[in-house]
Amino acid sequence: MKKSKFISLLAVSALSVTVLTACGGSDDKKSDDKTAKTAEAYTGATQGTDSFDTLTKVFAANGAWLNAATKDIDASDKVLTVDGLFAGDGQVNRELALYKSGADHKPEATYTLTVKKLVVKSPGFAIAQGTVKGDVYVNATGFKFEGTGKIDGNLIFASDDLKTAYEALDAADKGTVTGDVKVEASDVTAVKAGAITVAAKGGAISYDKVSDVKTGATKGTEKFADLADTMGKNGAWLGAATSDIDASGKTLTIDGTFLGSHGTIARKVGLYTQNDKFQVTKTFTLTVEKLIVNSPFTVVSNGGIKGDVYVTKSATGFAAQNGKDVDGKQVTAKIDGNLYFATQDQLDAYNKLDATAKYDVTGQTAVKEAE
Repeated sequence: MKKSKFISLLAVSALSVTVLTACGGSDDKKSDDKTAKTAEAYTGATQGTDSFDTLTKVFAANGAWLNAATKDIDASDKVLTVDGLFAGDGQVNRELALYKSGADHKPEATYTLTVKKLVVKSPGFAIAQGTVKGDVYVNATGFKFEGTGKIDGNLIFASDDLKTAYEALDAADKGTVTGDVKVEASDVTAVKAGAITVAAKGGAISYDKVSDVKTGATKGTEKFADLADTMGKNGAWLGAATSDIDASGKTLTIDGTFLGSHGTIARKVGLYTQNDKFQVTKTFTLTVEKLIVNSPFTVVSNGGIKGDVYVTKSATGFAAQNGKDVDGKQVTAKIDGNLYFATQDQLDAYNKLDATAKYDVTGQTAVKEAE
């Protein structure tokens, strides 16, 4: 899935978060303190392998996010389990590449992995280009295909929600399944919302220590100090306002890497209220001298920022989240000031977003690093 598409989906799916009620219980709890492990450079990581035993190692919880086959692999009596939480290309992601890539990044050849079953416990897992022959059991969010991915067997989800999310994907991400697509109830991988660390190599994700519920987290606040605390490194993935907040002359810095309630890397500033139908009922304005965004995949939802916004190099995927009001009219988040990106690539990516993932900017939208 392309990043622009990912951001659009993020902007839509985040609407299901109710700003003024405690939602996503895991967001409000202290996460376990685990140590990030850096994956070893396994033979099967990235450059590929022709060994099933190697594939089992690289898809373990301490493996690598991207693993590839270099030819057909027949392990028809064996089970491959994909486990662990990983970030590839800045997203929660895991990929089985069953193809040889040419100079133009198009597949020159595709391969088949034959297994008794493939069990997916890693969120964001993708089967790329080739074929898995055998039944695939999906116990985690974000399962998809890339290119001409195929399952020669049944695709079995652990819950109705997982199956529904798959069925809502674009056709290009749904691949081909020769057997049944069905649900067989099983344990779904629990992904906590909160602060995370992504290993420098291998993309393994571990949870940081996450503070207890902040005043400005989820339930919202009318105080700038609370919102600033919530959006810091030791805060929560979601911070919300319950009224206009005037912090003229001050800087709000959004920092840290967080998982949101949908198991994706996300950060959200909610400047609105909504009803039980997720319709926007009221919007608020946050007035600051500047807003500095360091957190990847940050969205400002529905309301307005009065002041200049600086998106730093680390803040991949900055976007707006625009819902609809009670009359069905589109709401557009506003920046009453300038919107600056640290790099041209970031600006280009933003410009490619759907209109519903962009801001109404009164000033410039340009490349400029934060001062």
